[in-house]
Amino acid sequence: MVLREDKLGATARRRRGVEDVAIPADGKVEYQYLSADNHMDLTWYPKDIIQSRIASKYKDAAPKVVEADQGTSWEWEGSLHAFAADGNDWAKYARRFDPISIPEGKLPPTDPEVLLQHMDIGKMWAGVFFGNTRKWTFKDKEMEKAIYHAFNDWTQEISSAAPDRIIALPWMHAQFPESCAAELYRMVEKGARAVEFSFADAEVAAPLWSPEWEPFWAAAAETNTVVCAHVGDSSGTPYPPNEYGQSLAHFSQVPFIPVGKHIAQVVFSGVFDRYPDLKVGVAECRIGWLPFLFQWMDRCYADRVPDKIYQLKEKPTHYVRNNMWFTFEEDYIGAKMLADPEFVIGDCAMWGADYPHEQGQTWPDAGPAMERMFSGVSPELMHEIVWGRTQRMFNIKGPDAS
Repeated sequence: MVLREDKLGATARRRRGVEDVAIPADGKVEYQYLSADNHMDLTWYPKDIIQSRIASKYKDAAPKVVEADQGTSWEWEGSLHAFAADGNDWAKYARRFDPISIPEGKLPPTDPEVLLQHMDIGKMWAGVFFGNTRKWTFKDKEMEKAIYHAFNDWTQEISSAAPDRIIALPWMHAQFPESCAAELYRMVEKGARAVEFSFADAEVAAPLWSPEWEPFWAAAAETNTVVCAHVGDSSGTPYPPNEYGQSLAHFSQVPFIPVGKHIAQVVFSGVFDRYPDLKVGVAECRIGWLPFLFQWMDRCYADRVPDKIYQLKEKPTHYVRNNMWFTFEEDYIGAKMLADPEFVIGDCAMWGADYPHEQGQTWPDAGPAMERMFSGVSPELMHEIVWGRTQRMFNIKGPDAS
């Protein structure tokens, strides 16, 4: 077994080198977790995900898998954009799941049968799944809208394989504010209980406080649909090069820049006064940095000149506790603050495995991380964070429906 250690004394089991994990042969699993942050990455999308669902006039330019000199790749609008597993390079990508073997040709995160087995291995009853966090962008914007419609249809098809366990999020195309409410209603009719919404993309189109978003917030509130944001940049933003520390600096600050600004904008905009039952959250932002943000939001509310247009009815932390949620996978700093109500995060944190990414270090065995993080935390609070809050938020029945 290979362990990663940090200076806080934290350890977590690495995927490679784990030898004692297996798919339960008897079908009996002692489920311990609901994960509010998992991923279905572009690499693992089936090759026909768009081609089989889009109008014929777009097929030539729309995403397709091709065998190129650089390997099996995604191509659209005449250019190669990303690697793909659904082709000749399948075995290379399947090795990422070592030591867990993958049936030949299967695409683990997007094949429901294999996905459910992987969730069983990790003792997860259900999971919320975000699409590729590096969002696609296209020159032909009408085709782009059609592509996202096709992708959204697919999310509900894959969710239907196990509706209480697989919650694949349709994508609200936030760079087109006028389309989001209608697409949310369309997805709800198909069975969606939550949608993905990019704060960063929304900011490109209109600031989160802008009245342009009112139809979207209203639609989410009316349909009791959870709005799920995820850390990351806006569509098409390239990662900085791994030179002079640029890449490391970027990923070091991703959990809180510009997420902190977005959280504050949503709260101070008054949207939760207008829609008291609206639920909005941020996945993979971790929680260790949030208490200071929340405290400072309250300070600004109390000490600064009141807003000229709208003044909140309650202090900001009221809305954080009642309307927002934030996920972490392995945050030893944040875990130390969970039990103290002054830090607020005990009232709004939810655990996410970050499956299948290795960054989270919690799949296939979250045990070592959980033991370290929840040491000193009451069993009741731990259950709330790794199960109860997610169950209520996403209306999950659970393994014992009674």
